[in-house]
Amino acid sequence: MSIEPIGFIVLLLGLLSMVNGARFAITTLCLSTLFGAAAALQLPALGGSSIQPSHLLVLFLVVAALLRPAQTQAMLASMAYPGPGFWFAAYILFSVASSFFLPRIFAGATLVYSSARDSTGMMSTVAAPLSPGSSNISQSVYLLGDLACFAVVSGLARLGYARFIALQLIVASIACFALALIDIGTFLTDQSYLLDVIRNANYTMHAAETISGFKRIVGPFPEASTYGAVALAYFSFTLMLWLERVQSRIAGLATLFIGPTIILCTSTTAYIAGIFVVCMFVLYCLKRLISGPATAPHVTLLVITLFLIPCGIVALSLVPDAWDSIAGLVNTTLSDKLQSQSGEERTAWNTLALIAFVDTATFGAGLGTVRASSFIAALLSNVGLTGTLLFAAFLYSLVRASGRHMSGDRQMRTIGNAAIMASIAQVASAAISGSGTDLGLLFSTTAGLAAGCLATNTSPRRATRSLANRTPLETSTSLMRAPMFSIR
Repeated sequence: MSIEPIGFIVLLLGLLSMVNGARFAITTLCLSTLFGAAAALQLPALGGSSIQPSHLLVLFLVVAALLRPAQTQAMLASMAYPGPGFWFAAYILFSVASSFFLPRIFAGATLVYSSARDSTGMMSTVAAPLSPGSSNISQSVYLLGDLACFAVVSGLARLGYARFIALQLIVASIACFALALIDIGTFLTDQSYLLDVIRNANYTMHAAETISGFKRIVGPFPEASTYGAVALAYFSFTLMLWLERVQSRIAGLATLFIGPTIILCTSTTAYIAGIFVVCMFVLYCLKRLISGPATAPHVTLLVITLFLIPCGIVALSLVPDAWDSIAGLVNTTLSDKLQSQSGEERTAWNTLALIAFVDTATFGAGLGTVRASSFIAALLSNVGLTGTLLFAAFLYSLVRASGRHMSGDRQMRTIGNAAIMASIAQVASAAISGSGTDLGLLFSTTAGLAAGCLATNTSPRRATRSLANRTPLETSTSLMRAPMFSIR
């Protein structure tokens, strides 16, 4: 194991998180999820695996919560049956168990594209017989980190931190936009090496690619599709807050910033998932317009999507040069994608993944064994029908919580619904191009926030930030409560 320079900074921030408590830890975690191309630790013994800063910080986040009894109790409560946390924990624990047993039970039963990386960070391009590998261990660690992140965030939301967490996600979305600008600027000035410090993970980097004259925006991530998926999640979160007028000024500003980068990132994943997300928001606004009460932001979104955008497309068609450039981009990223080498490779991955699902009698080959190009194909081939149904139960429980939580604090309900929209956006993106079953820590953060905000027994006034942030000694010697901190 080797520690990268950025790893020492992460370790320092982790220690400060343990000392300073939940607010500092959440702020650090939300910002660290942006550095998807960075490595805090390198693990050559596990096939050259890289530990990202966010995954390392989760360890300190959990320790910080365990040092505070109120937060520990809230963490455990977030896993209670029949809430979303219970089904998420069941899905992850089953997946981890499958990573040990299933690759050995079905060894050699079928051909797969392995998820394991070699020492150079490359994945094999040749199908090989199913067998255990280092990715079984690394993927299990990642999923357990996802569960820990979900539990802590959900617990903190129950303790009254929901508004603060929402604010940090908005700040992270603005930082995501800023890093996209830096990516474009360093590319145009031929100074891309300046970002090498946050592009040191053992992945294949696609930071200098262009399509039809457009620079593919990758920001702090290895490729445009990853940036597009993350940006779409932030866009969904901030747009819902703006629509419902919760922290509307900064949320609206973040939406205005992050939206154009999704269009300019030239990611097929972002375009297809983005169309799905926009349709969800249009239907949501139409429902509010019909059944009420609709506000000015709802009407504004409907006017933009149903009138201004179509008019803009017609206007562009009257400018031949602009229309040809955009048409070329659309053809390259959408129409011709399946015929490209990348499209053919991804089709082959999904084909073998589904064959593995059948060859293992629907049990799956085990977490981290099979590489696919769709989250759905990855679920079926790695954790089988049982794991897929457990994840579906979790997603259904999360969405259903929104329908049940119709009363109480309006801001909490809105933040929970915004987090659900962000989570759905990430699942939609992964269903198009996700190579594995790990949706990442941003998904765990938004899903945990949604579960905490929409919990049926949530009552933020029952707990206070002063109590939750105290050390075990302070908590045991004082039960004084302070007013809940609120961000307007």
